[in-house]
Amino acid sequence: METGTEMAAEQEGGALPRQNGRASEPAAATRKKKPQGWKCMPFIIANETFEKAASFGVAANLTTYLVKRFNIGQLQATNVTNIFFATLNFTPLLGAFISDSYLGRFKTLACGCFATLLGILGVTLTASLPALKPELCNQTSQLGGHCNSPSTLQLGVLYLSLGLLTIGGGAIRPCSLPFGVDQFDQTDEKSRKGLNSYYNWYYSTSTAALVFSMTVLIYIQTNISWAIGFGIPTFFMFSAIIIFFAGARLYVHVPPEGSIFSGIAQVFVASFKKRRLNLSCSHDINKPELMLYNPPTRGNRIFRLPLTSQFRFLNKGAIMRDDDINDDGSARNSWELCSIQQIEEVKCLIRIAPICFSGILCFVAMAQQFTFIILQAFTMDSHLGPHFEIPAGSVVSISLIALTVFIPIYDQLMVPLARKLTGLEGGITLLQRQGVGLVISPISMVVAGLVEHKRRDSALSNGGHVAPC
Repeated sequence: METGTEMAAEQEGGALPRQNGRASEPAAATRKKKPQGWKCMPFIIANETFEKAASFGVAANLTTYLVKRFNIGQLQATNVTNIFFATLNFTPLLGAFISDSYLGRFKTLACGCFATLLGILGVTLTASLPALKPELCNQTSQLGGHCNSPSTLQLGVLYLSLGLLTIGGGAIRPCSLPFGVDQFDQTDEKSRKGLNSYYNWYYSTSTAALVFSMTVLIYIQTNISWAIGFGIPTFFMFSAIIIFFAGARLYVHVPPEGSIFSGIAQVFVASFKKRRLNLSCSHDINKPELMLYNPPTRGNRIFRLPLTSQFRFLNKGAIMRDDDINDDGSARNSWELCSIQQIEEVKCLIRIAPICFSGILCFVAMAQQFTFIILQAFTMDSHLGPHFEIPAGSVVSISLIALTVFIPIYDQLMVPLARKLTGLEGGITLLQRQGVGLVISPISMVVAGLVEHKRRDSALSNGGHVAPC
């Protein structure tokens, strides 16, 4: 899930420096209040940890809840879960746009926290109030499809609650990590070192929250009570809001700086409007810069992207005409004139687009953990010893455990060996690492298919039920 965008990006806030309007000024230049650095971190990290445990405490076991307690068929439950996670991974794009353009990160985070609380509370009510949940059905009837279906009211409350969760996730994911970064003065060396520690703590506590949700909370939901299992995340989310606002007086509030999406659109619009203008045919890349808009960098930014000939048609957006420049040297209309820096940043995005799209294959495989893998676990013997049974929803935690075990093995054993063979500091390049992952992803699905084939044959030969296939 964070499967984030996470942690797309997450992912969540790694926007390129912007060149349009106010967006060209670094965030540090807009601050009027001195950043408090680590004084703010207990509030921000605790908020993220409790929020992650709360929201994932509902999402991780959603398929099980829909099938086992809400009497929804396995195919429909799979569709609902897939739509929920797809929407949850899309709404951060909208949340980032609203945050960057209108509300700012603090207000967007606050709205997202309240939306998430209402969503989790709604799901908790569907598990607690008799009027909002269908009658309990035994396992035999569930497998045979003979249970009472949920009413329109019950489904409406459930879907509304899931919708609020996606809205909350869309607001929190793109803002939580960058909001913490805003609290550090990046012009100070000591503060920059503290920022590295912040990243480590942020991801460590988030991972711990995910593990807790996929083990303890799922066990409580499956074996003790759905109402208690969802009530705990509700309490967590309420605590997250209290902690977040407790540190409000310490926070630095960076005003909206303009969305990166607007800057991307401006490059394409300006290039299209000037499509009939001619660029210099010189093969010297530096020479055309003399006739293109290339204002000096402002604020603390010292790195400049050089003009390139790749995607050369976009360079037309920087061609200067007599009426394009104000007296102070700024662009009169950002939709008709873009800087070389802005254009080169868009080119960078275009270059990495194939890499991003190739990752779809990997995430399609990962998404099966929350649907068909759980449905498989329903019909398998998941006992560890005579007294303990692994809940079907906790099967997802195996990937996190495997990741925790593999990372130190890769770092301490495989990287040094690969370094000797390739001479590269990291052993292999980042693209090669991603390529290996893309190869392994379909292999994992082949293994899952073989397991399902064996499980299905075993069920048929022993007179058992053959769901989910």
